[in-house]
Amino acid sequence: ITKAVLRDFVGLEHVDEHIKKALLDFSYHLACGDIDQAYKSVKGVQSTGVWESMSKMCVKTGRLDVAQQCLGQMGHARAAGALRACCEPEADAKLAVVAVQLDMIEDAELLLKKCKRWDLLNQLYQACGEWDKALEIAQTKDRVHLKPTHFAYAQHLEAVEDVQQALAHFEHSGTYRTESPRLLCSLGLTDDLAAYVEASEDPQLHRWYAQYLESKADLEGAAREYRKAADWLSLCRVACFNKELEQAQKICEETQDHAACYHLARHLEAEGRIKEAIHFFQMAGRVSHALRLAQEHQFDGDLMSLALSSDPASMAQSAKYYEQRGQPAKAVVLYQKAGYQKRALELCFSARLFDALRKIADDLSADSDPEVLAKCAEFFMQHNQHEKAVHLLSMSNQYDKAVDLCMEHDVLITEDMAERMTPEKNSMDAIARAEILQRMAKLCKKQGSFQLACKKFTQAGDKLKAMKSLLQSGDTEKIIFFAGTARQPDIYVLAGNYLQSLDWHNEPEIMKSIIQFYSKAKAHDKLAAFYDACAQVEIDEYRDYEKAGGALRESLKYLAKAVGTNAESDQRVQNLQQRIGLVESFAGIRKLAKSDPDEMVSVCEKMAEMPDIETAVRIGDIFAQLVEHYAETQNFSEAHRAVETMRRKNIVLTPYVDQALLETIYSAVGQQAPVQEGAPAPGAGVRGGGGGGAAAEEGPREEMGEEIDEEDDN
Repeated sequence: ITKAVLRDFVGLEHVDEHIKKALLDFSYHLACGDIDQAYKSVKGVQSTGVWESMSKMCVKTGRLDVAQQCLGQMGHARAAGALRACCEPEADAKLAVVAVQLDMIEDAELLLKKCKRWDLLNQLYQACGEWDKALEIAQTKDRVHLKPTHFAYAQHLEAVEDVQQALAHFEHSGTYRTESPRLLCSLGLTDDLAAYVEASEDPQLHRWYAQYLESKADLEGAAREYRKAADWLSLCRVACFNKELEQAQKICEETQDHAACYHLARHLEAEGRIKEAIHFFQMAGRVSHALRLAQEHQFDGDLMSLALSSDPASMAQSAKYYEQRGQPAKAVVLYQKAGYQKRALELCFSARLFDALRKIADDLSADSDPEVLAKCAEFFMQHNQHEKAVHLLSMSNQYDKAVDLCMEHDVLITEDMAERMTPEKNSMDAIARAEILQRMAKLCKKQGSFQLACKKFTQAGDKLKAMKSLLQSGDTEKIIFFAGTARQPDIYVLAGNYLQSLDWHNEPEIMKSIIQFYSKAKAHDKLAAFYDACAQVEIDEYRDYEKAGGALRESLKYLAKAVGTNAESDQRVQNLQQRIGLVESFAGIRKLAKSDPDEMVSVCEKMAEMPDIETAVRIGDIFAQLVEHYAETQNFSEAHRAVETMRRKNIVLTPYVDQALLETIYSAVGQQAPVQEGAPAPGAGVRGGGGGGAAAEEGPREEMGEEIDEEDDN
């Protein structure tokens, strides 16, 4: 059997029995979690070694609170202070601090690894002189402290006089620009310093070495190093110091370095070489200095070009100089470019520089000073340049005056000009704005700009006048669009009336628009008249009495709506009903031609004798129907009689009977066919029941029929 000491009691093998008992009780109560009883068990122990052993035991068991009490009891002020100063959030990190103070380095290392505090572990390795481990941790786990670790190691190597390794680690730490030269200079290794800098390509290092050489009065070497560092200012400064002005000028011309140019310019100014100084001040971007020299030495030619490339304040100063020198034209140009338009105008008026004034006016915008705009406008009005005056008055918000000027001198208003003369919606009183727009619209209408007048009347809120102006333009597409967006009955009626003046019976889309506009306006009388016109077109152009009857029925429907409750007793309604009856009767006659020809002939003859038949049916169509019937039945004598009756009634034959048919009839009775004057018949031969015009005309007629059908459905 081997006797072994428990981990918690290592170092306490030879203590007194009562101390052993106290330690056993302490360990027991500590294991039970009763800290107060554990502390009472050892409160009477006075041995420093016992408390130190207990502190180490607390580090191993991870009892930080007990370790803190033990450190106080053993009087270890440094360890207790280090623990209080430790602000790390991890308990293991604080225990590691205690372990370090108790020379438990391995335990501290394990604790820091356990809580992954690689930064503290890095510091521990550095403090212990274990630099290889510190660098390894920095490279793998603590990269944020990699450069500080290299720097600390370089300082350590410097202390042990390992120069080459120290230089290498200063480079790794990024501090070689200052630390490496300092190290070499402090050791008096000037040759090594020169070789070190020569081998480097860092501009800052070459600049530092150049300054070092310059401090040693080695200006040639300093210039060489300044050139390597691309420090053109210092290189130019050295050249000026050596009175090598040509070399300095060459440096400035080649590099265009502002700082070098400025230094050379100041040097040349001090030596009285003003022209060259102005040139290099300009190259340096210090135009104000160049202007100062040009003014002081009255170089007026150089001054203007310099001023134009300077800032507004310098321009204004140069303009004032030219003004004092009696050169107002140049002063005006500079004042204008500097933004001092008011002063430029005053100078133009006082010196009567009209060309310059016109250029200023061309550059003015809505953001310009209203007072400046008003002055320019007044000038142009005095010199009868009304368009420019209107433009400037509009920009200065003098809309009334601009419109008055246009009306007084009949200035042609373009679209751009009209837009400029249109006040913003919220810029003035709505009534005043509408009045300005109304006046402008009337002037546009007078000048023939009907679409522009429409736009201005619309902006003024008077859509009716806008529509009337647009109607005068004759732009059918825009008229239809405007009427559709206006949503006013009066405008719908105006649009419908205009469209009726077009070739609507050959343009189905126009016919649809007419019906649509009259329907939206609820202009039933207009719709009735339009359908009446449709019926007449069917009769006159196509001899289609069936479609004419349908159109007349639509006309009757809307006429009844227009008349109102007493429609049945209204004379117009009664007359229209009578017409419909006659038209439908004649349409039915055509169908009788095959089923009951005798009845058809009888009815036609009766209708031809009616006194008011022309109000509904063209008498020429009645006789044409008879002629066609007799010709088809080879009864040419009756056909000849019907034609002669037409001639006695002074009915022109050409619109109703084809010339070829006439020749056939007259040839059959042995007579010469009469020659008729006028246009040829609408269709080949005499057209029967279904009508039937040219094929090109069938499309619009079909569309018309569809429109009537749609109205019937509605």
